[in-house]
Amino acid sequence: MKRAFFIFICLFCAVSLYAQEEAGKIPAKVYFKEGKLNFQTADESFRMWLDNRIYIDAACYIPSTDIGELQSKPNKDLEEDDGEFRFNNGVSVRRARFALKAELYSRWFAEFDLDFAYNEVEIKDMYLGYKFNDRLSLKVGHFKEPMSMERLTSSKYLSGMERPMPIEMFAGGRRLGLAATWWGNHWWVAGGVFGQQLDIIQKEKNRGSDGYGFTGRVAVSPIANDRLTLHLGGYATCRTPDAAGTKDRLVEFRTFPESRTDRRRFVRAEIPGVNHYATYGMEAGVRWNKLLAYGEYVFTDVSRYKRDNGAKVDLKNATFNGWYVTASYMLLGNQRDYSPDDAEFGPMKINRRGGNLELATRVSNINLNDFHDASAVITGGKAYGYNLSLNWYPNRSILIGVNYTYMDNDKYADDKGHITMNGKTLRQSLRSGVDFNILQMRFLVSF
Repeated sequence: MKRAFFIFICLFCAVSLYAQEEAGKIPAKVYFKEGKLNFQTADESFRMWLDNRIYIDAACYIPSTDIGELQSKPNKDLEEDDGEFRFNNGVSVRRARFALKAELYSRWFAEFDLDFAYNEVEIKDMYLGYKFNDRLSLKVGHFKEPMSMERLTSSKYLSGMERPMPIEMFAGGRRLGLAATWWGNHWWVAGGVFGQQLDIIQKEKNRGSDGYGFTGRVAVSPIANDRLTLHLGGYATCRTPDAAGTKDRLVEFRTFPESRTDRRRFVRAEIPGVNHYATYGMEAGVRWNKLLAYGEYVFTDVSRYKRDNGAKVDLKNATFNGWYVTASYMLLGNQRDYSPDDAEFGPMKINRRGGNLELATRVSNINLNDFHDASAVITGGKAYGYNLSLNWYPNRSILIGVNYTYMDNDKYADDKGHITMNGKTLRQSLRSGVDFNILQMRFLVSF
């Protein structure tokens, strides 16, 4: 069915664009550019192209902690839950993306991107934009907030199987919003106002909207040439969650353990009584010939309160943080190029027979525990992730990668109380936490 739909779209576009120059119709050409099918009018006023992706992941979870006595409470994130704790090894469709991108009347641009992974239809990018010139643009719709170099980098160009835990948890994502971007040869700035997310998470509870927030990012690249590139940047967001029809606001932070085949989130917290919260991040990266190293530090401050006999009583602010450091070395071929228009390290040149071969490693940390106020402690969990990847790029459209990850969780990383042992919490019965190894493999095709 999907194949037939894809063929229909291609034929429809080809027939439409090849129409004769009659009654206002403009002749067009069809061509491939960088592995993508393009349709463009002869006067170059209109262009549309496909940007489809399929990710097939296989994963095996090997506990280093004895999990024989662990139980799992009913969890809406899991399709089946019989009370016994287990990891879900196997194969999954991590992404199945169908995307159309367009340039209209030279200055307008648009994108429509859907994901069909996990038997769900999820809207990714859906926006309309306008270019005032080649370096200043404005767009409105559903797209990524300008936060974090790793978050803004397309998943096609990531060295790891997944983004680091602190980025998944704190560095925004796609939301409805309005934002402007302005850049030069050695600087980049973007900012906007954003509302709620339009994804499958909204189906999980009767929570209303996600309120509103203001987000911005700045970056500089004082050195940027083919041999050496230095990147420095920072970002911030301030968000007021919506009351969602109730008198108190609620915020939930959570993240996967840098793998998605098993759908359990160990580090997770639901925080009631939130006035507003702010997230700040710093990023730095350097590319030197075949070596690329970069990292980020993220800090979140939550202003909150509680109810005492109906009265609103302020609590001490809760603070969370996380960081990661990534190093990539291209054993064969060229390292990723730096894109000044996006202030990120993006696609790489593949101009040798046999493609490029990359060895990458990463260490990440997330801390969702807060004990500043003894009357309202937050124990969402703390975790370290140690990651090693070997990626082969036979051409710019295909990736075959293998990955090893070790997850070191503390006693509070219990999936918001869903993981127990003999009827007791992990902090009471398994003080070392649930630690495990992950062996993963990915097959990616982009067309």
